[in-house]
Amino acid sequence: MKAMVLAAGLGTRMRPLTLLRAKPVLPVLDRPLIAFTLERLARAGVRDVVVNLHHLPETVSSALGSGRRFGLRILYVHEPRVLGTGGGPRGVRDFFGREPFLLVNGDVYLDLDLRRLVARHRASGALATLALRRLPDPRAYSTVVTDRRGRILSIAGKPAPAEGARSMFAGVHVLEPRLLERLPEGASDSVRDLYVPLLAEGAPLLGVRLEGAWYDFGRPSLYRDAQLRLLRARGRRQVLKGRGARVAGSAVVRRSVVGSHTRVAAGARVSGSVLWAGASVEAGARVTRAIVAEGGVVGAGERAADVIVMPRASLEAWTDFEEHGEMAWVRIA
Repeated sequence: MKAMVLAAGLGTRMRPLTLLRAKPVLPVLDRPLIAFTLERLARAGVRDVVVNLHHLPETVSSALGSGRRFGLRILYVHEPRVLGTGGGPRGVRDFFGREPFLLVNGDVYLDLDLRRLVARHRASGALATLALRRLPDPRAYSTVVTDRRGRILSIAGKPAPAEGARSMFAGVHVLEPRLLERLPEGASDSVRDLYVPLLAEGAPLLGVRLEGAWYDFGRPSLYRDAQLRLLRARGRRQVLKGRGARVAGSAVVRRSVVGSHTRVAAGARVSGSVLWAGASVEAGARVTRAIVAEGGVVGAGERAADVIVMPRASLEAWTDFEEHGEMAWVRIA
């Protein structure tokens, strides 16, 4: 089976972190976010994956390489202009052949049973099958309404409001490749330009509710908090220390991710924070609910709370930060 992972977005809601890396390769638990998705795809029987690129493309390709370590073969396709969730797959439609394929948003953390999703699609005769989740907040996510058999009746109230079970779309779907021919050349959206017109025609689209971890990193605070929740699920200590990280014996680290080759010096205290690989917390510093990016330094005795710490030179035209020597502190939203 084949799949596509969408990785071409600009990641504007996650700035300034996405000024350093494309959103799909932001570090999550000291690994590129997209690595978790590739592992789930391989577990579901996928062997060939196409990944589209646009913003900081080299940060994605250098993080993933050929895909061999995931048990996959990765084909990279650069989009000079972002083509969207419909236009991206349409542009590489020959890659999929005639078999159904998985289409996955590359900027979410997911631990879902993709084998079950594919099996339900194959058994249903649907043209497309969408992975659904419990709807936490109708104001934050579009509502997908299904009947008792899982057939989708409406998405975001279109083509018309409907009554039934209410869920949200998880950004993972199985499609029949021939559907891509319905999309126009250039940029398009899979929901607006494909699924809504299909529903208006009465075409069979299936929704399958899946359980498991799923996090949408819509802003830096969600990115930080999701990792702390993932740590909590891993055990009581709730600290992840990456390879080569150095934490002084007198330092205290609680509920935090300490990336590879990061340094936490004597007397420092880190809590509820995410430290990227290569970050540094100097002696006696206090880091609370913060994100310290690669190359970021919290100086000796400094107090960094609810901020992103990163090298000032990396912000280019960004203006909304406090200067701390060579470092920039950006308030977390």
